[in-house]
Amino acid sequence: MAGRALMVQGCSSSAGKSYLTAALCRHYARRGVKVAPFKAQNMSNNAGVTPDGLEMGRAQLTQALAARITPDVRMNPVLIKPEGDTRSQVVVLGRRDDEVARLPWTARKEALWPVVRGALHSLLDEFELVVIEGAGSPAEVNLKAGDIVNMRVASEAQARVLLAADIDRGGAFAHLLGTWGCLDAGERALLLGFVLNKFRGDPALLGSGTQWLEAHTGVPTLGVVPYLPLALPEEDAHTLQTGVTGRGTLVVAIVKFPTVANFDEFGALVGEPDVTLRWVDGPDGLAKADLIILPGSKHVAADAAWLERTGLAEAIRVHAAAGRQILGVCGGLQLLGRQVRDPHGVESAGTFAGLGLLELDTTLEPEKITRLTQAELPGGRAASGYEIHHGRSRAWGETQPYLSGGLGFRRGNVTGVYLHGLFEDTAFRTAYLEVLGAAASRADWAAHLDSTLDTLSEHVEAHLDMNRVNDAVFEQRVPRRAVRPQLILVTGGVRSGKSRYAEALVTHFLGAAGNALYLATLDAGDAEMARRTKLHRARRPRAWRTLETPLEPAPALREGAETVVLLDCLSGFIANVLLAHEADGEEAVLEAVTKSVEELVSAAKAASKTVVVVTNEVGSGVVPAYPLGRLYRDALGLANARVAAVADAVALCVVGLPQVLKGRLPEVSLE
Repeated sequence: MAGRALMVQGCSSSAGKSYLTAALCRHYARRGVKVAPFKAQNMSNNAGVTPDGLEMGRAQLTQALAARITPDVRMNPVLIKPEGDTRSQVVVLGRRDDEVARLPWTARKEALWPVVRGALHSLLDEFELVVIEGAGSPAEVNLKAGDIVNMRVASEAQARVLLAADIDRGGAFAHLLGTWGCLDAGERALLLGFVLNKFRGDPALLGSGTQWLEAHTGVPTLGVVPYLPLALPEEDAHTLQTGVTGRGTLVVAIVKFPTVANFDEFGALVGEPDVTLRWVDGPDGLAKADLIILPGSKHVAADAAWLERTGLAEAIRVHAAAGRQILGVCGGLQLLGRQVRDPHGVESAGTFAGLGLLELDTTLEPEKITRLTQAELPGGRAASGYEIHHGRSRAWGETQPYLSGGLGFRRGNVTGVYLHGLFEDTAFRTAYLEVLGAAASRADWAAHLDSTLDTLSEHVEAHLDMNRVNDAVFEQRVPRRAVRPQLILVTGGVRSGKSRYAEALVTHFLGAAGNALYLATLDAGDAEMARRTKLHRARRPRAWRTLETPLEPAPALREGAETVVLLDCLSGFIANVLLAHEADGEEAVLEAVTKSVEELVSAAKAASKTVVVVTNEVGSGVVPAYPLGRLYRDALGLANARVAAVADAVALCVVGLPQVLKGRLPEVSLE
């Protein structure tokens, strides 16, 4: 079945969209629904790395954990990382894209919408439910023409929309009414209900406000969700407040750079009972600090100048001279060194000085490193984290390695590391705090985060009318979404399970309704082959239309009314072409095969259908002992390579298990 979609939009930034999305992902995952998060475009310097080494927003990484699935950049296809008031880095499907970044803001929609749409539909193809998070507000009418993240996504996904307001900041009824008023009639029709989020106090204080709102809009309020402070990754640095968290004896001061990045990685310290943590933006905040942390920075040159301008640079040097511990992470590591060179204009900064606390030079390289990493600490113990950086650093003199592979350095009480997320590594956090004289909790951060997501889910379930949400999302009839046109090649050896896998793909693409066209190319020349053909046909749904086309599948593909086509198999088709032209010689056979395959490929690409082609893999066995066998091997090898080259996705089946070689394919049941 084509996946359903539920979307969370907000009247403003910080309305709690990320929390509500994570809560809904965990709610449905706990009930056995195959669910995935999605946010078309995220603006945040809080980024993480997927297992395949691609970069995406930390909020969507957390939502993937809430959904109990592997994070995938399709869940956040566009990530905007601000580097200042007028400059930003653009990450598209996990990779930095400078060409898009150079486009004017208003021109980016044309370049990015196909990426967003493709990622969205691939998730809808693969999952039963996609929970979508909006950005900012859909009421920003000045930005509506370039919208690729709010109502345009909702319309594309046929999503029902929950509109949330942060009631804690005041004016929630006006925010909801005003946002509704800025939507056109088609967009209003997508609204499922309002959510009053972050409520503090007695719900009776709301009086008849929700009834008044429904009378003016026709939209019910489906939930009043009380404020619940939880240590989950935040998107926006403006949510950071200078001040004190905790009452422990170990005082940790983290410098709040103007372009601070990955600040959520210190959440594991907040839960330590022996730690007092404060974010600081001036020298006074460093008073009595036992540990000063320089976190990640999205624009190291700008933050270096800010440190000097605010007096923090000198205050940090004084603390270091007094023997207090200093730790720099990624950009913070680079700032601890002597100088940073930018010969390639990564930040357009030239060369600038660091704090000079480590004998360290850094060069910013054009290629960004993004990967999950495990490195060794002194003594051989392993530490795990992730890398997101352009810098390569070289140490000398008294500055010694702290992490293997050039990922960390230490000189006395000053340490710098490239690895983000080290404090989420329980063994590292415990050892590091104990060296500083603090009693560590030894709590497993991953288990704590998972438990926190359960708590969040239960909290939202208790205050949101999930029955009405479920009825609208899963039971309300909506027009069936058209199948996305694509060409898929499924190959494998004899009895490898390729036909069964292809049939499962077709069933998935069709959904609960609709018929497929089955193009059979094999000409049953004997009783045994006829028996096999009969078994194949019996396995397929009766609603599928079977058409025997041993020599001309291309016209049948073009003319069929069905939007999903299964051709089984290309190898039989090539055998038929070979036998039809065998008497004309080898050159004529190969020419006929090439022409026939080109006609098939052209028909598949022009038909606006999903076409799944099954073929036999050749060339991995012994060389045939007779000329016709060798010619068939060569012809089929050429045909397979041509179809694979233009296919959107290719899978190889081995011992019944499909391995995706190209593109992306949904997980399907082979039982």
